[in-house]
Amino acid sequence: MLQNDAVRTLQYDSEIRVAQQQSPTEPRVYDSHISITSQPRPGSEAPRIPLPTVTGSRTFMPLSGYDCLADLPSVHIEQTFELNESLTAVSSENRYVVRSPLGDAVFAASESSTENNRLLWGAGRPFQMHLLDKTHQEALVFRKKFALGSMCCQAKSLEIWIPPGNVLGRVVQSPTFMQPEFFIEDGNTGQPVFCVEGPANSGFCCFCLPKECYFKVHSGGNLRASIDHKWMASKSQYTTNIYYSDAKLTAKERALILGSAFLLEYMYFQTRF
Repeated sequence: MLQNDAVRTLQYDSEIRVAQQQSPTEPRVYDSHISITSQPRPGSEAPRIPLPTVTGSRTFMPLSGYDCLADLPSVHIEQTFELNESLTAVSSENRYVVRSPLGDAVFAASESSTENNRLLWGAGRPFQMHLLDKTHQEALVFRKKFALGSMCCQAKSLEIWIPPGNVLGRVVQSPTFMQPEFFIEDGNTGQPVFCVEGPANSGFCCFCLPKECYFKVHSGGNLRASIDHKWMASKSQYTTNIYYSDAKLTAKERALILGSAFLLEYMYFQTRF
């Protein structure tokens, strides 16, 4: 059975790993020489460990986890599946890997929600999504409030937070029926920064989106990014892909668009209860 602390139990792929917490009653004993490969993690009041990132011919040290999104032309969200979810009718806490165009793991994302909410409300459940970077530190937190997917009159929203507890922005659904529409708001001013539009003439938007569809992210009449959900034959699964059309997008704006992609993932493509 999965533990409630999804971040602590998160299993990374070959690029990112987090060690399981040791039991306080069973001290760890080594019977051979060991090599220390990582330093202890700092407390919440200490500055973040810099994450070195190489882009082209230069290397910079991001001061916060989402800065590693800077200069990436696209990111790709892959969901990892577990055996118990395939054998039962109840969805488990979702886990994702956010990858760069080269396939490197940028973030590992893990949902934190209650079993009752997953059983009763399915994809409309409230949750927190924790995104950890390669330094094993929390880079972003997505918080979704309760909203039923079958009730289009009830606006869905998702908040994007950064440590130690600052709101970076919000993604809010616009009350439309013929075309999915969302606004990405700045966390400081509350003003809309981007508009996310789904397929036109898609009908009653809660039900009629196909598995493969395309969303435009624009502001001021200019296309800034795009989000699509496609079947990847090489991976035998659907992936949610973000393509940053505007190279001048800041790391903060890219993180807000990433949050909107996760909200779309749950609203339209998470149909398992």
